[in-house]
Amino acid sequence: MTDMFYVQTHLGLNALLPEAAHRYLAHTTEGRPIREIAREAGCHASTVLRQVRKLETLRDDPMVDRVLGGPVSEPDDLQTHHTRLDAATDALRHLCQPRAMLLYSPDLPKPAIIKTVGEGETVVLGAVDVDLAAALVIRNWIAPDGGTTIKRYRVTEEGRSSLPGLVAERDARAARASDDFGGMYGETGPDRRSRDRSLSNGPGFESPLSALARRRGPDGQPFLSPDFVAAGDRLHEDFAIAGFKSSDLLGWDRPEALQRHYTAARAIRDTRRSEAFTRTLDAIRDLGPGLSEVVLRCCCLREGLEVTEKRLGWSARSGKVVLRIALQRLTLFYARTLSKDGVLIG
Repeated sequence: MTDMFYVQTHLGLNALLPEAAHRYLAHTTEGRPIREIAREAGCHASTVLRQVRKLETLRDDPMVDRVLGGPVSEPDDLQTHHTRLDAATDALRHLCQPRAMLLYSPDLPKPAIIKTVGEGETVVLGAVDVDLAAALVIRNWIAPDGGTTIKRYRVTEEGRSSLPGLVAERDARAARASDDFGGMYGETGPDRRSRDRSLSNGPGFESPLSALARRRGPDGQPFLSPDFVAAGDRLHEDFAIAGFKSSDLLGWDRPEALQRHYTAARAIRDTRRSEAFTRTLDAIRDLGPGLSEVVLRCCCLREGLEVTEKRLGWSARSGKVVLRIALQRLTLFYARTLSKDGVLIG
């Protein structure tokens, strides 16, 4: 048995539960009105209502019901947050292997991740606690795949597309631990901690691209093609590895405003990080001030489209059109600048 991992934690799940789940718990556990939650979240009440109904349906799953039916967890500290994200990253990495699945039964001490390697032969890759597995279901990173006494779960396309960003975030944290990048911007104390939180906690690491990719246009085709989603994920990965603060690249209006960041990139000793830093800047400059703003907010900062539209003063439902135009241009940028095989992720 190789690359075995075993997660045994009963900590809060705030690091993994999406905003929709927190809103659901605020409504069902705390008894807060949907309109109040929507005002606080900066979205329409119908959005929160749809999220509540969807989460209620998911409670048919015994693992999900256990999490959503339990007490509200206390806010995670930063170490707990990172521990949970790393556990989810390891679980998804194993589940992305061919013929891998997660098995759950109330009779088992832990949900197990197994892989079929031969004629009826299986290998146990690891185990996770029930709460973590439930969070993966709630995020739609894994989905039920049959079974009665023992339920089977397999990784979804959304889970696969989320893995590069999770890996990039873990790499970025490791790079920050070994390279005092904060001094380059004169950051100390609270400023440095604020930058670290912006990459990990932020508005959440769930991309609005996943939901848009599931939508269909008038022609029946996906609203966002896989290439567009891959380009957005590539930018998010580079942004995380580079270690930008959340506000670094927002609001620029001329190329000269990016020059200080190019200067900082040349001073970074780590080659991978320096390249990611420069590649992010080149992509942002290629998009221009307007298109780069919506891509940064939706792809890198994981800000919802409704929130972005409100911040930028746009009319409702206009953001998705602008985002698609920006992603189309971003795809062309990466096609010109990345390797000949055209791989955008990894």
